[in-house]
Amino acid sequence: MDLSLESISLPPWDPVRAEEWNDAYEKVENYLRACRVGSHLQRARLIALILQRVYDRKQADPSVSETSLPELAIVEVRERVEEWIRHYLPPHADGSALNLGEGMLAIYLCDGPTRWPYAFLDSHRMPAEYAELLGARVVRPGPDLAVSSMVPRDMDLGLMPELVGSAMETFEALPVLKTLLAWLLFLGLMGFLFWYTR
Repeated sequence: MDLSLESISLPPWDPVRAEEWNDAYEKVENYLRACRVGSHLQRARLIALILQRVYDRKQADPSVSETSLPELAIVEVRERVEEWIRHYLPPHADGSALNLGEGMLAIYLCDGPTRWPYAFLDSHRMPAEYAELLGARVVRPGPDLAVSSMVPRDMDLGLMPELVGSAMETFEALPVLKTLLAWLLFLGLMGFLFWYTR
C-alpha cells in the first residue's frame, strides 16, 4: 500500500453527505486506534487513503450506494489489514490463509504498531525485524484432546464432617441448648452494638 503524501488525495467535498463522511472518518480512526497506531500522521495518512478507496469503490460500483459510508470504510480498512498481514504470516498447515483475528493477535503479541508506528499497513517501511516477529508470533494450536476415563472419587473432608455432624446431633437432641446459644448470640450482638455506638 503506497502511503506517500503524493499518493494521498481526499474525496471531493460533498456537503450533502459531509456528516456521513465525518462518521466514516471517525470509525476508521477508532479502528486504527484499536490497532494501536499511535502516530497521528500515520493515522491521517491511512484514513485519507482508505476514504479515497471508499470513494473510488462507490464511484466504480453503484450497487454499493445503499451501504452506508462508515460501514464501507470499516470493510475497506479490514480488507487492507488482512491483505497487508497475509504477506508476512505463514499459512495454516492445511494451506489455508490465516484469518483477520489471528493476524490481529500476531500484531498485538509482537507490539508492532508501538515499536514501528510508521510501518503499519506500509510494506515499503516494513522493517525486517517487524516481519520476523509477526511470523514468529502466530499462535499455533496444540495437540488434539485425548479422551480419557476418570472415575469420580468421594472427597476426603477430614474430621470436619464428623465434628459438624456430632454438634448438629447434640443441638437436635437438646433444643434448650440450641435456644440458649441463639439467645447468647443475639445478646452478644446487641452488646457489641451498644459498646460500638457509645
